[in-house]
Amino acid sequence: MSAYVAAPDYAHAVTLNPAVLASVYSIYAASDYEAYSRPSGESFLPSSYSQFLENGNLTVWDVSAAFPVGPLGGGGSYNSFELGGWRTTTSALALATSLPLGFSLGITGKYITYSRTTLVTDQTVFPVRLNSGRFTFDVGAANRVELSNTTFFRAILSTGAVFSNVLPRITLKPEESAFAGAPAELIVDLPQTFSCGIAYTFASNYRLADFELFKVMAAADYAHLLKNNDPMDDLPSYRDQYRFGLETMALGVLAVRLGYTFKAPAVGGFDYYNNLHISQMGSGFSYGFSLRFPVKLLLPDWPLASLELSYAKNPEWSTGMYHDLFGVVCELMF
Repeated sequence: MSAYVAAPDYAHAVTLNPAVLASVYSIYAASDYEAYSRPSGESFLPSSYSQFLENGNLTVWDVSAAFPVGPLGGGGSYNSFELGGWRTTTSALALATSLPLGFSLGITGKYITYSRTTLVTDQTVFPVRLNSGRFTFDVGAANRVELSNTTFFRAILSTGAVFSNVLPRITLKPEESAFAGAPAELIVDLPQTFSCGIAYTFASNYRLADFELFKVMAAADYAHLLKNNDPMDDLPSYRDQYRFGLETMALGVLAVRLGYTFKAPAVGGFDYYNNLHISQMGSGFSYGFSLRFPVKLLLPDWPLASLELSYAKNPEWSTGMYHDLFGVVCELMF
């Protein structure tokens, strides 16, 4: 849906806004896989060698979970991001607590590893694995207010804010320096961002077999890159980012989502091969859907309440690079 800060789903709240975990009431487990692709031969990326990202070669996958922890909400996630010869992994744990007047606060502790393939010559590359020696944190806040709650429908206004990578700078040291010129250490500035968002939800209070008849959500986010992520990568593609999203769900089973992202660039440049501005990277429409199966209705003795399968397509350019997202979310009740 593109915009998610104010009202992410529980299963992904660890990385999107940990404060939302304060109201988790069941166990949610999720897994996602993203595959990127683009025409062979594109070369729009600055500071990249000839084979960089050719025929795609960019994937992201993660697993995550959310669960109640006594009076608190908790969660965990693991993410792997591979971009050509670059790879990062993020292991995260989160806790959140409820406050008066619909407010909640949450914090996510993250441990990040980073590896890269360093170019030696035009034909030869060698890997230098670098590991971080400290953690970083995300801090989130959320508020949820019922504007109306009648016999027929309810209206909810949600707001949220997230400060990501509170400790942005880490020193990485290679496990081995087998080649002359390999760095003894690398100072990495993680992308430090501040994001805020608002979401409006209108849903039916009539339920069919414990599933609401309909739900509509509209959301908007604003994100600002506080600290450039160079040299973590050479693509600080935005300073300010605006995200808009719309979701509709019928009978608690079929959800259709539409989003739009606009990024104000931190760097410029022009891809003469495709006649495109590099500043366009990351801007565009996204769209997708999910099917939720009410397992509890068919197998009432199982702890699995529902199974949701999702697909989304997120173009990165008007032509060329895009990525497909496949996801699954399980809700467990004990």
